[in-house]
Amino acid sequence: MNSAYTGAAEARPFGCYDREQLGEIRSRIEQLPAIAQEYARQQQLSGQFAAREAAVPLSGLGVFRVEPFVFKVPAGAAFLKLAIHVRGQGVARTCGVRLTHSQRGLPVALINGSFGEALNGWTQMPGSGSTIVLEQLSGSGSGLQPSGVTPAGDVPEDHVRSVRISNTAEAEWTVLRYEELLPVCAGDYYGIQTELSLEAPLVNGGIYTGVTFLDSAGQPLGLERLSPLFNRPTLTNWAYLLEAAGADANLYMVSGEEQYAGLAKRKLQYMLADMRLGMDIFRRDGWHDDDTYGAVHIGRGLAATSVIYDQIAGSGVLAAGETAALLADFRYIAAMMMDTAYYRFDLTTFPDEKGGKRSNWNADRATGLGVYALLFPHEAESGAYLEHARSVIDWQLAEVVDAEGAWPENVRYHGAVLHRYFLFFALLKRLRGIDYFRQPKVKAMYRFLIGIVTAEDIIQGGPSGAPVLLTPAVGDANVQEQWFRLLGYAARFYVKEDPQLAAEMIWTWKHGGAPVQDTGAFPLPLVALLYPQPDLPERQPALRSVHYPGIGYVIFRGGEQNLQHYAIYEASPLTYHAHHDEGHFSIWADGIPLTLDAGTGGYYNGDRHWHVSGAAHNVVQFTGETGDLLDGPLQSVCREVCFSEELDYAKSLIPDARAGEYERHFLFIKAGFDAYLVWDRIEGGADSVWNLHTLSTEAEVTEQAIDAIGLGGMRLSAHIAEPALPVITTGEGAVGGAYPLAAQQHFRVHGNAGEDYVVLLHPRAAAAPALRLEPLECEEAGEGVRLYKIARADGVWCVAAINGSTMTRCIRVPGGVPLRLLGTAETALAGGAEAGYTAAQAAEARHSQAGLTVLEDSEADMLYLEPGTIQIAVLKGFERV
Repeated sequence: MNSAYTGAAEARPFGCYDREQLGEIRSRIEQLPAIAQEYARQQQLSGQFAAREAAVPLSGLGVFRVEPFVFKVPAGAAFLKLAIHVRGQGVARTCGVRLTHSQRGLPVALINGSFGEALNGWTQMPGSGSTIVLEQLSGSGSGLQPSGVTPAGDVPEDHVRSVRISNTAEAEWTVLRYEELLPVCAGDYYGIQTELSLEAPLVNGGIYTGVTFLDSAGQPLGLERLSPLFNRPTLTNWAYLLEAAGADANLYMVSGEEQYAGLAKRKLQYMLADMRLGMDIFRRDGWHDDDTYGAVHIGRGLAATSVIYDQIAGSGVLAAGETAALLADFRYIAAMMMDTAYYRFDLTTFPDEKGGKRSNWNADRATGLGVYALLFPHEAESGAYLEHARSVIDWQLAEVVDAEGAWPENVRYHGAVLHRYFLFFALLKRLRGIDYFRQPKVKAMYRFLIGIVTAEDIIQGGPSGAPVLLTPAVGDANVQEQWFRLLGYAARFYVKEDPQLAAEMIWTWKHGGAPVQDTGAFPLPLVALLYPQPDLPERQPALRSVHYPGIGYVIFRGGEQNLQHYAIYEASPLTYHAHHDEGHFSIWADGIPLTLDAGTGGYYNGDRHWHVSGAAHNVVQFTGETGDLLDGPLQSVCREVCFSEELDYAKSLIPDARAGEYERHFLFIKAGFDAYLVWDRIEGGADSVWNLHTLSTEAEVTEQAIDAIGLGGMRLSAHIAEPALPVITTGEGAVGGAYPLAAQQHFRVHGNAGEDYVVLLHPRAAAAPALRLEPLECEEAGEGVRLYKIARADGVWCVAAINGSTMTRCIRVPGGVPLRLLGTAETALAGGAEAGYTAAQAAEARHSQAGLTVLEDSEADMLYLEPGTIQIAVLKGFERV
């Protein structure tokens, strides 16, 4: 047994824990059910990999890659056929192909694309000396994605069915043709994902995917189109082994059995060698799609492998030569991370999204170096590396993280960066006594994660589980990403420093499903065992409507404890990750998601055409010269925000080049209505469409309304006040989030050039009556001014007054009834800073009252409308709800 477990004086100290804490760690696993469950999962993962390692070399555990080929369907094409070409001497394997309609993000069903029915439906065209054999392989299941790894917790399948193609001569060319005729839409983008494996490059050749287009009569249109050549070995990528190696090291930590240290050692040796090879190519050739060898992923891997080495270094399984070789590999990798020919961390601006001081890549690169420096303190360069890492993080906290604590990309990268910061900060505090958790921006990053939570989602909670809070999908993110685990990891560091924050972190973590497992790419299995502390006190945070101007999120909340109704609106000054989603909104009501951001797909597999497009979001799109719908701008200007007990409001300028001027007004009418009103003020420009996605499979469409039947017995009604008698077209598109529906219904309301859109969105239970929307005639209104009555079934109503003109107007509401405006200064700041509003938000809300005039009793049926404004008024005396 290792001396670390015998108490010998010469035992090597651990970095993340000490020998005295090993007993405490074992007790946590025994006494805390969530930690016990996670440890059992890691035991299973380690065992499954160990069984395969006994039969297959590490290099052969994960040998398949998914190679994408994205293309545009030419005019006149109605069908396509697929083929796999293998040219040159050598052996290639394929597990088949998948086809995606890229502009909708949806898979195209193939009868036998993955050889589930052997080679039925495939025509075999071998070279003169070639063989084609269907075989079962022990080892990996789904292939490694470009810019991604096997997700955390995924385990290789016992057997994988593949086709082995062997060419015996350089001139041989073997083709597998898939004979199913696949319908396609001319002018749209599609993507083929071919799952393939090469032990070694083919001599004088490579692998191609071929596409042949056919017209409606089944006749070929031109020559077969071939993908770029693929001809590189696909041995197991380092990232495929990372989580299993961490699990091995944790089993050694708990049990002291050297067999687990031996398993971790072998993986560690393989991973570091593979990192070095890939980094050399990355440095030589520059960035490419296989970015698991780029600075962002190597930074994460360097931190994780440093922890693994630290756990097993004193176990006795490492011979002196093996230790020296591993230390040399670590030195090489760390030195490369400081090489600007590998990554330009010295640039303050982005040469592209893969460079610069501001990038999340640099955060992960620097924290990886920092963790290495802390765990290898006797290395000659460790002091310089640690100083560099701290300087990068200090600069990013000061210059990149905004005043509200948001990492200015999206929720996904906020979580990713905060996660990599976490281990570095935990080790700094433990080993050097340097406490970054006290830093105001770090605390703000955790508060931001709390502040953006959605309504408690009933669908994600499942039929027997409690509803769970989610982080919203905005831009390059998906709602199922479990970032609340970060709150569970870090809360213990705030128990004394900021007990209220610690309690709010624990409450949010638990109401977010209390995730413990470190999920996603490049997990750190150790943090899931060491840091969560479920027995800490919890306290519900004050969740109210809030604006995060730096990242561009406007969040509207209502209902019981503000956890019932939720909408998030995008009005961002940023262009990160290039989603054309300015003005998009997602809505939950009564805990049910009704319309969602499409989320994010793979970076290179073809469905990204959909997920980044304006068509995938609830935005207005304008037509181009040829009549095609174009994507809008990547950033917008939030002009006004107002929050109150009865009305929340946001207005943003969306500088679309196809419109003369375009403003979107988004209102959440509470006060007993719980509906959303959207006014798109459009001056001039081209024809347009108003996109609406509903998480539904059925809908009733009439001349002026869409009534979508959603999940959980809910409906979303869209009452279209403007334009009159529009053309409404329907379709569907992919949506992320692990919901029962993989696609949302997609409605397009078509408008002519210069026409506004006015739409009332009413979420409601299926049995509840819909709100009624009708125009109010007002002779004195003048051009550009419109009045609409929004009425409940019980007769209670409010008036929406819109002034689309350039002049201030004073109008009398028909009927002569006394009115009271919603959202006036009287209620806009109820509660003030203690109610959850920051000083900056309060000042912003006061400023936004300029266009909302409080009515005097003597003129209570009059409305004063500033140019380009919208106001909501109710009967005077109507009780606020």
